[in-house]
Amino acid sequence: MSETAILEIVELADGEIVLRPAEGEGKPLLSIRISDEAADLLRNSRFEVAREMIDHAITRTTLWEGGEEDAELPDTVH
Repeated sequence: MSETAILEIVELADGEIVLRPAEGEGKPLLSIRISDEAADLLRNSRFEVAREMIDHAITRTTLWEGGEEDAELPDTVH
């Protein structure tokens, strides 16, 4: 049996964007809530911004490897 997880990024009815198993069962692995003010500024790009944030979390950290994040990376990236 493969240990590869199939994940999906979806926008819920309340506007929250979540990363969850493709089966849609259980709690989301990660969620992003964009404020109304930021959503107005981003307009139709809010899903793309959330996707990029999730991509960054996966590719630039050891979040999914179970290790600690690189000490050189700041907690908040602007």
